[in-house]
Amino acid sequence: MNIAWFNPVVLMRKTIVCLILIQILISVPLFLPAYSLITELGVEVNGEKMAFTDAQPYIDEQTGSTMVPAREIAEKLGAEVEWNRSLEQVSFRSQHATSLLTIGQKVASVDGKQVELDTPAVLKNDRTMVPLRAVSESLGADVDWVGERNLVLITSADKAQRSTWIWDSKLIETDGDRILEFAADQKLTSIYLRYEAYPSQVVYRDFIRRASGQGIKVEALAGKSDWIYEQNHIYIQQWIAAVSQYNTSAGALEHFQGFHFDIEPYTLDMWKINQTWVLERWMDTIRFIESEVKSSDRSMTMAFDIPFWINSCTVPGSSYSFSAWLLEKADRVVIMAYRNTAFGSNGIIARAKSIILEAATLKKQAVIAVDTMPSTEADYTTFYKSNSSLMESELKQVKESLSLYPSYTGVAVHDYVRWIELLNANR
Repeated sequence: MNIAWFNPVVLMRKTIVCLILIQILISVPLFLPAYSLITELGVEVNGEKMAFTDAQPYIDEQTGSTMVPAREIAEKLGAEVEWNRSLEQVSFRSQHATSLLTIGQKVASVDGKQVELDTPAVLKNDRTMVPLRAVSESLGADVDWVGERNLVLITSADKAQRSTWIWDSKLIETDGDRILEFAADQKLTSIYLRYEAYPSQVVYRDFIRRASGQGIKVEALAGKSDWIYEQNHIYIQQWIAAVSQYNTSAGALEHFQGFHFDIEPYTLDMWKINQTWVLERWMDTIRFIESEVKSSDRSMTMAFDIPFWINSCTVPGSSYSFSAWLLEKADRVVIMAYRNTAFGSNGIIARAKSIILEAATLKKQAVIAVDTMPSTEADYTTFYKSNSSLMESELKQVKESLSLYPSYTGVAVHDYVRWIELLNANR
């Protein structure tokens, strides 16, 4: 037997040592999560995660900017990349812009204009690393940060479109500056503007020219549910002719870029009585519109607003979905997926998915729309009285999930007036 264990002094020392060891063991788990939470920085382009081979993206410690390999990210966004070794310059060329970055310089050239960078391009392990946001946005892409997933979401320009409706065209005369300021803040790429006899053509020209200067396309908007009645086709003909005449007299930057139709015949009482009859009249009306548009101005695109559930209707006398038939006639559809959550069986993504797939098969474009107006159907159909940041969060998830599909081109919020009210209510 070791008598030292009975020595009070020795026993006290051993007890102290044991307590210290226990404290260390207890304390270790408190520090381990700090290391386990450090995960690889992920980058997704159009919903597809990128696998970087030679150099991994990282976050610059001083500025917090995400740095990525220049060639891999630019080529993924459809840009051509050139490296000038003697000048240590990397250039990106796309249909949206030409950018030039110089190693070590915090100023980039975008289409000849000087743009300040938070972080300069650097050489790391013989690879050119560039600030992701600056390069992506110069190529027209949209960049989002998902902190809880340590993930950067990049959406290419062709899938990052953002639009809204302006039904009260007088607003472009009384509130034009505010609309364009709002458009810049919300990164709008399109405005669906109702075209009427008022305000004057001068007002339309001024507004559209200024919008064009901000890179915003303006489409001529109109539509009524009773347009499906043959006796009302004259109003369609007159409206298309008026828009075409306006474009003929306006300058190149003052043109409407397309016809945008919002015809909702399912709101008529007849829909409840004889749905087949309404669908047949609807088809006749679309054929009439198609003929009039082609004969008036072939350069104009044609878009239809359609409800997500129209996919469940079929062309009378066939099993072909009515939404696919509409897609065949249009250049683009705006799917009114009026829900206030992205996921779930009754969410925006699930409701829009069928038409997105049809559009992909038919090689047509589709925009996902949400609503900010009060609804008599149910609260879950609108972001009215919701939170603008919540709406943007849900739209971000829609964008990530659906940008994988070639037909998806972006989102639209109905409408401008209510969207403004939603933003103001949250301030």
